[in-house]
Amino acid sequence: MSGAARPLSLPFARRASYALVAAALLAVVACGLAPSLIAGLTALMILNNAERFLRGFGAGPRTARVGALGLLLVLTGILIGVTIAFAHIGMARLPQFLDRILPGLESAAARFGVALPIENAVEFKTYLLDAARANARLLTAEGGLLTRGFFRFLLAAVAAVLAFLAPSRAVAGAAGDLDAAVRQECTARAATFRACFERVMGAQFVIAAINAGATAVFLFALHLPFRTMLLLATFFLGVIPIAGNIASNVLIVATALTVSDSTAVAALVFLLVSHKAQYFLNGRLVGDRIDTPTWAILVSLVLGEALMGLPGAILAPTLLHYAREELRARPAA
Repeated sequence: MSGAARPLSLPFARRASYALVAAALLAVVACGLAPSLIAGLTALMILNNAERFLRGFGAGPRTARVGALGLLLVLTGILIGVTIAFAHIGMARLPQFLDRILPGLESAAARFGVALPIENAVEFKTYLLDAARANARLLTAEGGLLTRGFFRFLLAAVAAVLAFLAPSRAVAGAAGDLDAAVRQECTARAATFRACFERVMGAQFVIAAINAGATAVFLFALHLPFRTMLLLATFFLGVIPIAGNIASNVLIVATALTVSDSTAVAALVFLLVSHKAQYFLNGRLVGDRIDTPTWAILVSLVLGEALMGLPGAILAPTLLHYAREELRARPAA
């Protein structure tokens, strides 16, 4: 029938590149490589943006690249130090935090006639402490930095540096060369994925930093207990879109409840205002460019966490945005 839409036809090289991308993503899920993928993409994002920033101020190509590498080393050292400090502080203060928070929550729930979703606070505390210890061993020096996970992080960072330093050149090959055509299509897929990651995660890092700064002012102004732990938790959880902000808000309000009802109300008002501000920042920094509804992001977070754990939840919005970008780039018929 002439009026019927013809099925979408793609060149073999492009179809092969999609198959390779799908195979790579399946390997990431099956082998638990999501943290390494995030580390490599983040390192490459820092390098590329630092180089563009320095070039914008008139630095030469060599100077800009050396400066970008230096910035990556500094930021990596700071992040490792902060992560280890967070693990140490969390393990030292978490038992005290739970001992103070859980009775306060039970007392507040009884006053307001609210039924808590947990029946046994002692068992809940034990579960949280066991989970925290299991994860903290991966971050602290006692757990050993020369582990398989750290080795994967290191390889991902080295791969990002090599990709950054590699000279940009067109894929060579004779006319009709299938190998060159597939490599060219794979390069296009990688460039699209990297751009999606920078749009989503780059904006999320900025939002997490701004939110952590505003929260620090609030926590120290009200002299809430466990300020350092709450501040670090706010930053690390802020990297997870939507869900991370909700989790950090719950921790802060629960802590404020142990001080007084008025402090808890003040914390709730502040967090509501900051939550609205984050929606504005999301819209300004990334929402207009991604054009993805909140419900779709939440579904992607659930699926990503189910497949790859916490790193999957961090990576899920990027994967969703990448899939939509690839679909938008193809004609419907």
